[in-house]
Amino acid sequence: MAKKKQSIKYNYSGIKFTIRQRYESWYLDFYFKDKRIRRDTDVPATKDGLIEVKRVLIPEIAASLLDNVTPPYEDKEWTLNDLAEVYWTLKKAKKSKIREHTLSRNIAHYNNHVSPYFGSRAIDTLLPMELEKWQNDLLEKYKSSSVQKYRSILYSILDQGVKNDILQKNPLDRVTAPKVMFDLKYSEEEKPDPFTADEMQIILDNTNRYNRNNYMRNIILLMYGSGIRPGEAVALQWNDIDFERKRISITKTRIRGKDGPPKTEASYRVIDMLPLAEEALRDQYQHTKDYEHVFINSHKKPFYAHDIVGVNFKKILKETGIKERVLYNLRHTYASQMISNGVDIVYVSKQLGHDNPNITLEIYTHFIEESDEKRLKKIEEIGTKMVTFKKGDS
Repeated sequence: MAKKKQSIKYNYSGIKFTIRQRYESWYLDFYFKDKRIRRDTDVPATKDGLIEVKRVLIPEIAASLLDNVTPPYEDKEWTLNDLAEVYWTLKKAKKSKIREHTLSRNIAHYNNHVSPYFGSRAIDTLLPMELEKWQNDLLEKYKSSSVQKYRSILYSILDQGVKNDILQKNPLDRVTAPKVMFDLKYSEEEKPDPFTADEMQIILDNTNRYNRNNYMRNIILLMYGSGIRPGEAVALQWNDIDFERKRISITKTRIRGKDGPPKTEASYRVIDMLPLAEEALRDQYQHTKDYEHVFINSHKKPFYAHDIVGVNFKKILKETGIKERVLYNLRHTYASQMISNGVDIVYVSKQLGHDNPNITLEIYTHFIEESDEKRLKKIEEIGTKMVTFKKGDS
């Protein structure tokens, strides 16, 4: 049976357009001043093509017919994807307020978890009960913290419609948010869930499948032994490494194929090259010393971002039966072990690139308490070995 060709009604600034699929392109049919007008567009009959017809071609036609009168927002039928595109454009224009990596991740979350459900829907047709079902369906597959994140992205996009009088109210206001089991001051990638020493040994012993040029083992060992962020690790160049003075300069992070500035001003730092980090870097030097970047992919190019490392890392965890955690927890493992072994908090904070030690204290309070317990036990052990003077000994 032949596939039925699409026919879409679209009202723009008082002109009623019919958008039809004709062969492989979109075709316009409309009336203006009682005269019928039909026009080929040469725009492919695809979803993207339809957006182009609605957002570019029809406004141009209407402007020419109506003496360049631009209709208000409310005359347009906005789909969620239309509104999302405007929202992301505005966010990209505010680069100083949102990191490019965070923005890219949020766009990916929208494309994966929101758009497939509601992207083609007119935003004024979204019902609270539909959004609640969507939220409940996601909760069966993902952590409540993840669903909260996806919901927050959708809420912000819809709120953009409310602010611009495209929507009267945000339908998500009438849907109760999922309860999140941890303090929302942490993002999911930053919530500390460090690995044990035994887990780290198992991980390092099982990197072979993903270990071209030894990069997987070495990047894991480097993060574990230095606490640097994943993006900072893949951005490292050999001119950042000083084997003689045992120093590593952190001056950039890698996002979407480019080396950009680190997360904060304090993230620009020179850190000590501790033994595990040195072991990783010296081994990696044997494989990539002729390249600019320390870590390169199978095409002999710098990594586009740290995402592929994170994907392979999760595969290793799954294959070895270790609880799934994000790559960022290697940084937390470094910090927690340093603190638990009594290393000064100010030193750890500087190594991590935190703005001040209070941030380190807030994130790793639990491990500081553990460290205090260890110190108390050591003091008690010392106390039992001290000479107890009897009366008259003095």
